[in-house]
Amino acid sequence: MAQQLSSSAEQQIWHLCQRLEFFAYHLPLALQKLATSSTNDNYYIHTQRGHYLLRHYAPFVEGVCRQQELRCQHAAAAVGVAPAPLCLNNHQRMLVSEFLTRSRHFDWTLHHGELMQLVEKLVRLHRLTVQTPELQPLLYLQQLYDDLPEHNRLQLPQDIFAALQQAAADFMQLPGDIVLCHMDLHSGNILLQQQRIWLIDFEYCQRADSSFDLAALVLNLQMSAGEEQAMLEFYLQYRPQAATALQMRLRLAKQLYSGFCWLWYLTLPDHSDKAEQALIKLRQLLLPQ
Repeated sequence: MAQQLSSSAEQQIWHLCQRLEFFAYHLPLALQKLATSSTNDNYYIHTQRGHYLLRHYAPFVEGVCRQQELRCQHAAAAVGVAPAPLCLNNHQRMLVSEFLTRSRHFDWTLHHGELMQLVEKLVRLHRLTVQTPELQPLLYLQQLYDDLPEHNRLQLPQDIFAALQQAAADFMQLPGDIVLCHMDLHSGNILLQQQRIWLIDFEYCQRADSSFDLAALVLNLQMSAGEEQAMLEFYLQYRPQAATALQMRLRLAKQLYSGFCWLWYLTLPDHSDKAEQALIKLRQLLLPQ
């Protein structure tokens, strides 16, 4: 939902934009604040030259390589999966991309008929060959644990964390299907523009097992068992090589993805409610099947 800024706020944001060479000689026509995510503020900027999305990253976010994000989004844009990134300024913590006019967030309850297109976009992403570090689930769990504020670390349910470590160890013993994964697929990062699906926000995009993106879709869109099976069948039509041990990988990926979300929210200020929701879901997933 776009929010019209006050005149003073408009001037402040436009002053920030003008520090970017990209916007030199642009005449501003409209500026609006969009929905804020956990780690950045988003703005719609309309100038006489076009429509743009400005992402302004929060200063407390660490461990994200913006150059890697830029490379991944460029590659995804080249195959029609993402809007094109146009300008990155690490010093000002800003990324400018094309703005998808008349788009709206994907809503599974309304748009489940677009499942085939969603899977096809995911497959395009998974076929890209961008060079990034490869996700190591056990190491990433430890990194998230080490990043926790001390009071959260002391209160952490050690049995749950141990179960996550075991899930990561079990996962790494399975045959993998390493692809370029988005790693943050939820309805807020999927847009629908005139019946065409786009993926946005590539800050966590990296090489990882394909089951992590599949798990994210199942969990974040709250798919039923039947919907999950339909998605997997569509996906395997495009990528039959992913079928090896897929059910086992997907079961563990759901646990690990929920665990990543839980620990990640605990590292952010004022996100205790989301951390608690992720922990509840994680406990359910860790129950014996």
